[in-house]
Amino acid sequence: MAFSGGSDSMLVLYLLLRYFKGNNRAIKIAHINHNLRNDSFKDEAFVTKVGLELGINTYIRQLNPKLKSNDESIESWARKERYKSLSEILIESYSNIILTGHHKNDQVETILKNISEKTGLFGLGGMKSISKNLIRPLLPFTKIELMRIIDKYKIPYVDDSSNEELRFKRNFIRKKVLGPWVLNDNKVVDSIAESAAYFSKYQKSLIYFINEFIQNNVSQLQNGQVLIKKKHIEKLPSLAKVMVVQVLTNSLGQFRKHDFLDIKKFLQKNITGSIYNSRFKWCLLIDRKNFYLSEKGITKKSKMIDVSLGETVEFFEYDYICKEINSAVEISENPDVEYIDYCKIKNKKLQLRVWKEGDVFRPLGMSGKQKISDFLINEKLNRFEKFNQPVLCADDQIIWLCGHRIDDRYKVSDQTIKYIRLNRAKRSIAQ
Repeated sequence: MAFSGGSDSMLVLYLLLRYFKGNNRAIKIAHINHNLRNDSFKDEAFVTKVGLELGINTYIRQLNPKLKSNDESIESWARKERYKSLSEILIESYSNIILTGHHKNDQVETILKNISEKTGLFGLGGMKSISKNLIRPLLPFTKIELMRIIDKYKIPYVDDSSNEELRFKRNFIRKKVLGPWVLNDNKVVDSIAESAAYFSKYQKSLIYFINEFIQNNVSQLQNGQVLIKKKHIEKLPSLAKVMVVQVLTNSLGQFRKHDFLDIKKFLQKNITGSIYNSRFKWCLLIDRKNFYLSEKGITKKSKMIDVSLGETVEFFEYDYICKEINSAVEISENPDVEYIDYCKIKNKKLQLRVWKEGDVFRPLGMSGKQKISDFLINEKLNRFEKFNQPVLCADDQIIWLCGHRIDDRYKVSDQTIKYIRLNRAKRSIAQ
């Protein structure tokens, strides 16, 4: 469990101790020291002491605020790094779930914060009680209800002095917005939390129909890309189009207003060949008839690898093998299988690399040379496919545009007495 040593996490620990009835080793506590306060070591010392006294495995992580980028808020950085550390500890400790001490007041603060940051419908739903392997068991309860239990059983805890600093948006909302509001209306926390539950139901309804659209109109390609047919998605309202992208990229709830407007504008312009690079490490390509989505983004790869005859080599998602054969060549319609004349590459250095601007070759059946870039355009490859297209070279001369065409100068002829079989096969995900 995420354990700050504050009242909420101490209550979760107390409940876990009651549940496991003395089997304290079933519990692991993880404390993330953000090092944002000069006295944060006191909280860490308290957590360490609790772990020792109760015989609970304790994991401590130190964060370095100096590593925060200039365009990122302290709160955003701390949250991202905290959950990253918790996920790492989850694996290290052989645990199954992460528990946090978030309660109903935290939920309302999150919703108000999301409204101020223009997160839209998915921000109004707030935090989920269960999200994959993350569970928030106190979310149905208000802070007042929890403090009654803490006071009744005299559960010790430490106060985080940074909770008083109004420079943090969440603290400002708690002290200056929600606090006075509760004094005027003691039902407001319950009311806003209940509204969030309704918004969550609306979200689920929308997602149901978005998933139905994806199931019927979206294809997963072998190269990991996602294909969305233009003629289908263009019928959807703007919000639904963006939601299709969000669902496909697992970024629901992460968009801010500018993210939504940027994608909406990009889709409306509909310029063939244009690419939208998301801050969430995926990109969207507009092609002639389709949209292509790549989760990892698009970067030119500079990898180069030597190839020896008879040996299988891995080059990105394919296994390659160049093998000598003496038997007659069998004509194959498989674009990943080609035959060339052994004598024409004898004693030459074979290498696999990604094509680059200025590369030329003589496509099989042609008498003149052609730029690789022009050939790929004629083949109607989209920009994602073209970007990292591999080539096989012999002493820096391209002999095979892999998966497409060999160079005419290396083709098999009537005089060929020994052959090279060029073959590549896509590796399975399991490998």
